[in-house]
Amino acid sequence: MPGRPGDDRVSLFLSKSSVLPFLYSMRLPAPLICLLTIGALIGCGTPGAPLPPSLGIPKPVNDLQAVRKGVNVTLSWSAPTDTNDGALLRKQGKMVVSRTVSDDSAAGRYPQTVAEVVLPPALTEPEPAPPTAKDSLGSLLDSGGDFAVYTVVSKNNQGRAAGPSNAASIPLVPTPPAPARLQAIAVPLGISLSWEQAWPPENRSHLTAQYAWRIMRREQGTQAPVTVKQVGLSNEATAVVDTSIEWQKHYDYWITPITLWQGTGKKGVVEGDDSPVAAVFANDTFPPDPPLGLQAVYSGLANQPFIDLAWTPNSEPDLAGYNVYRHTGDEPPVKINSSMVKTSSFRDTMVQAGMKYFYSVSAVDVRNNESPRSAETSESVPQ
Repeated sequence: MPGRPGDDRVSLFLSKSSVLPFLYSMRLPAPLICLLTIGALIGCGTPGAPLPPSLGIPKPVNDLQAVRKGVNVTLSWSAPTDTNDGALLRKQGKMVVSRTVSDDSAAGRYPQTVAEVVLPPALTEPEPAPPTAKDSLGSLLDSGGDFAVYTVVSKNNQGRAAGPSNAASIPLVPTPPAPARLQAIAVPLGISLSWEQAWPPENRSHLTAQYAWRIMRREQGTQAPVTVKQVGLSNEATAVVDTSIEWQKHYDYWITPITLWQGTGKKGVVEGDDSPVAAVFANDTFPPDPPLGLQAVYSGLANQPFIDLAWTPNSEPDLAGYNVYRHTGDEPPVKINSSMVKTSSFRDTMVQAGMKYFYSVSAVDVRNNESPRSAETSESVPQ
């Protein structure tokens, strides 16, 4: 079947393609051969522009944190897993921690390397722990600087880096030395703490500094500490009573010296080294105070006499009740209540006409500590 005009030119063009020998042998129309050839070429895909290889430069760290305790600084951050061009980090590198000192006279002194930490490749198994580094301020506290400024630079295996991390600053103010001896003993109101004060340290930075003691407590067997009180630093011995304890429990106490600093539009608190721990058992062996204001009044009929007693209530929070004691003449006092008296009054119905009775009252707490008896009062029953 003859083709349309122009078929010879199409056939001549298609005959140069590698797909034509088979199609042409089937004696198909030239336009159909053209469409099939184009479809085959499209199905094979057309390669795009080649992408440049990743340089493997790690992304900069952006979450560097620094915490100071005494003269020691702990730095922590997240290790990058991606490169700055969006690829995964394939080869091991390193992370270099540097420190500079800044003050009012200089924007920053020459940086010093504090530590070098391995930068693992991405998808390392098992997953490594977050990186950390330690630094000791040492003589920097006497250098006249205001802040120690830390940065981390993440480098690839060829030593190339995209730039430093965020900066983390630590004030170069001194902290007082911790008390060497802390005493903790149980007293009626709670736990009494006493220690010897220390002279305030000399501050060589341009920051203002105030010093204080932070009294800490933890119940033995638990992890959460409690701040009992914060007192200012002086040159005299100090005693504090912790009234917030629970009796019959074991406690550990220690003192953390702190420095409250301010300057250059910033302020904060630096903790010093903790004092040795003082352990104490909060054993309540302390009775309540003796009741006051005891009075006795006779009342009743001749065949049913009684004596009413009343006194001022005790104010102890752990008060359980009262005991009532009575005697006649030179006899020793005897407790006449069969159960604990819960109120500050009592009626004695076991009296006889013509007798004179002497009364006293004691207070008892929930741990059965009994106070001394009150001052006596007396009352007579008429004939």
